[in-house]
Amino acid sequence: MLRLGWGLALCCYVVLSIWLLRHPPSIPTDDAFFFVNGTIRFSVLEFRPHFPGYPGFIALSKLLYSLGLTAKQAVFYLTLFSALSLPPLSAWAARAHGATPTGTLLAFVGVLTLPFLPLVSLSMMSDATGIAFFLAALASMGRGKHGFAGAFTGISLACRPSFLIPIGFSLFTEWCLKKEARFTLFVTTTAILLLFFGAVVLLEGESYFLEALRFTEGHFTVWGNTSFEQTTKRDTWLDAATREPIACITLSLLICTAAYAFFRKPQLSPLTTATLSALLWTAFSQNPENLRHVLLPSTLLVLWLANLGVRYTSYVLFINVLLQLSLWSQFMLQPILNSPLDRTIEFLEKQPNGLLVTNRGVYYLRDLLPKYQIRDAYYVDGDGRLTIQANSPMWRLTGSTEDLKWCENNYSFGGRTLGERDLHVQLGY
Repeated sequence: MLRLGWGLALCCYVVLSIWLLRHPPSIPTDDAFFFVNGTIRFSVLEFRPHFPGYPGFIALSKLLYSLGLTAKQAVFYLTLFSALSLPPLSAWAARAHGATPTGTLLAFVGVLTLPFLPLVSLSMMSDATGIAFFLAALASMGRGKHGFAGAFTGISLACRPSFLIPIGFSLFTEWCLKKEARFTLFVTTTAILLLFFGAVVLLEGESYFLEALRFTEGHFTVWGNTSFEQTTKRDTWLDAATREPIACITLSLLICTAAYAFFRKPQLSPLTTATLSALLWTAFSQNPENLRHVLLPSTLLVLWLANLGVRYTSYVLFINVLLQLSLWSQFMLQPILNSPLDRTIEFLEKQPNGLLVTNRGVYYLRDLLPKYQIRDAYYVDGDGRLTIQANSPMWRLTGSTEDLKWCENNYSFGGRTLGERDLHVQLGY
């Protein structure tokens, strides 16, 4: 049965890989646009990319860029192959922490079928790369290779600095449990972080720290849509669950099973603290509008439950895999398309130029649609502040179908995967 299970899992892996690789490199967000620009010429102060600069991710994308790929291709394929590496890395980490052969298989297929893995694969963001190195670090901890664990941890933080809390807790737990590994962990992790972020400080100078204060405060209190931000009414995690109900059910099932298992038999390990802190960090400090943030806690939950080796957790993971596989038909049967943002630009290029109000891809739109007057909807306080020439069209690009009263026409561009926002172009005069 185990051989049959691995055979089916590998078939699913090949199917998903082929489907993802058929997609052309296509920029879906401003953040992805910033990564592409940073691959060509790095500058945090110019949002190439924004703070903290993601130096590990940029270094890897520059490496691919130097091998002959375009900047867009470099970022796209780095993200895609990082995401495809997560199932085997999860199986490796589970095995390194003592999982049974069945648990190892469940870790592989459980991560493979996570609802938002395709979303992250096509996002051109650093989430998958950061998770990949974090899994390698956890696997190295399980095997007692603390030099590699510290190095992989440092690279993970250099690729995805927002993983600081779960990575920090896992390192601290290993520090407390393995006294003989403290020096090695400290030296290797610190050396890698100084190498990457020290280089950024040398390039950017004192202004880097000023940008750090501005960006951090802005993320938590102004535009980041976190639990600390109260300035505007935006999506909550409940709204996100409403948009993707089955994906929410599978995640809730994992969380409830993990909570039951933890309170029944609590244990202290780097994997346990990383999973708990990732859940709390994502819930309180990440944007519910971007469901790619769910991938880290989901991956760690699957890995932790697969590692328990308890029969009821194996049943839960198996049920979860079946539920998640049922979601594949929602995107795999669709035609291969560019991102909604790129399709929106292709549409607008053929329309009369005018005013475009949006909070989706503002910088990317300004770069590719120079003849449009593009305003950031976040900073527009009512239509009274908008100026437009007589008889010129007024466009609005939004990820929501609400507030359509003023529109004469509405054109929609659907997401390619679960969790990717549909974009709607609305026309009025």
